[in-house]
Amino acid sequence: MTRLFMPIVIVLAGLLAACSPTDTNGKTGQAYQGYAEARLLYLAPRTLGPLTSVMVEEGDQVAENAPLFSLDDGTAKSRLDQAEAALAAARARLADLRAGGRKENIAAARQSVTQAKAGLKLAQENYTRSKELVAKGQAPQSRLDRDIAALSQAKAAWRAEEARLALIRAPARKDTIAAAAEEVRRQEALVAQTEKAMNDLQVLAPMAGSVQSLIRRVGEIAGPAQPVLALLPPAQLRIRFFIPERKLGTIKVGQRVQLTCDGCKTARDGRIVFIAEGAEFTPPVIFTEKERQKLVFMAEVLPDDPTLFHPGQPVLVTLP
Repeated sequence: MTRLFMPIVIVLAGLLAACSPTDTNGKTGQAYQGYAEARLLYLAPRTLGPLTSVMVEEGDQVAENAPLFSLDDGTAKSRLDQAEAALAAARARLADLRAGGRKENIAAARQSVTQAKAGLKLAQENYTRSKELVAKGQAPQSRLDRDIAALSQAKAAWRAEEARLALIRAPARKDTIAAAAEEVRRQEALVAQTEKAMNDLQVLAPMAGSVQSLIRRVGEIAGPAQPVLALLPPAQLRIRFFIPERKLGTIKVGQRVQLTCDGCKTARDGRIVFIAEGAEFTPPVIFTEKERQKLVFMAEVLPDDPTLFHPGQPVLVTLP
């Protein structure tokens, strides 16, 4: 019998057998036939790619954050290397802009200033000598005019070299530095994104549980729509049973129950965690008193120790 038809059979059995006045331990109470239902987690990678390793087998118990499987990471590593190189270049450019010119450029500019000062000194000396000679009538006025022009040019050259040195030594403009800083942040975000994509290639268990089935093997393609395995956390195993409509008002969420099964030495405890709002197997006619007896409401019990039950296992739910 397949699991697909198991709920139907169980419901019909519950309707035919109604409620039992005693449980298997002889205590008074209402008993309902139920079964263990597995609410599986189907785990898949975030990206599409070939499976390179599967670290678990069917039936394995895994802890939270335990590695389960991984995809090929060759392309992701290459992208991460490129992103890290671009980030290093962006940081170096920002540092240069904040620090001003390089030492080599500053040294060359200082040398040019020294040469300009020497030229200015020579032009000043030539001007002074020509001025004295013209005053004594020992040199023509044209010589003095030429030395005055040379002195003016030397002063202008010295000022230009001083300004060039100051420009090289000064940091870049604020807007240029801000743009470079923004580029660094963009590259940092890209590296973080690439690292996350790299980490996503290895899938870890989101919580502890048992591996119920392996859907894909090494070498197959997995992706967001192609899960690799099904995991059953203990808290996701529920005991499902059906409450007749006439008993619905006497059963509440949070109510404690006893659970018995074939081969169970003692009754297990649990509590009702869910009662469906809508009825199942509702006949498409007016609800007469006779027809209302066919209405049932699905309910679920969370066992205190879910590991004691197996998916599909018949379980008797007894309410005190």
